[in-house]
Amino acid sequence: MLMIRLKRAGSKNKPFYHVVVSESTRTTRARFSDQIGFYDPKRRPKVVQIDVDKAEAWIRKGAHPSETVARLIAQAREARVAQGG
Repeated sequence: MLMIRLKRAGSKNKPFYHVVVSESTRTTRARFSDQIGFYDPKRRPKVVQIDVDKAEAWIRKGAHPSETVARLIAQAREARVAQGG
């Protein structure tokens, strides 16, 4: 089963996350199928940049987002609507 989840990057005490599509049986450090965005929780305001079209395409193909990623995708959709796109 495919999962859309966060893959941690960055250094100690400075996390940075890539939003990736990968097999649910693999670890978060393993290879992934596609990178669809990123999340930087340390910046003020927090930076969320996700390609919503790619995320929706992967969900249509059967990928399941984690709870956190589902929340981030919703935020990215709201931001896109607010910008008029």
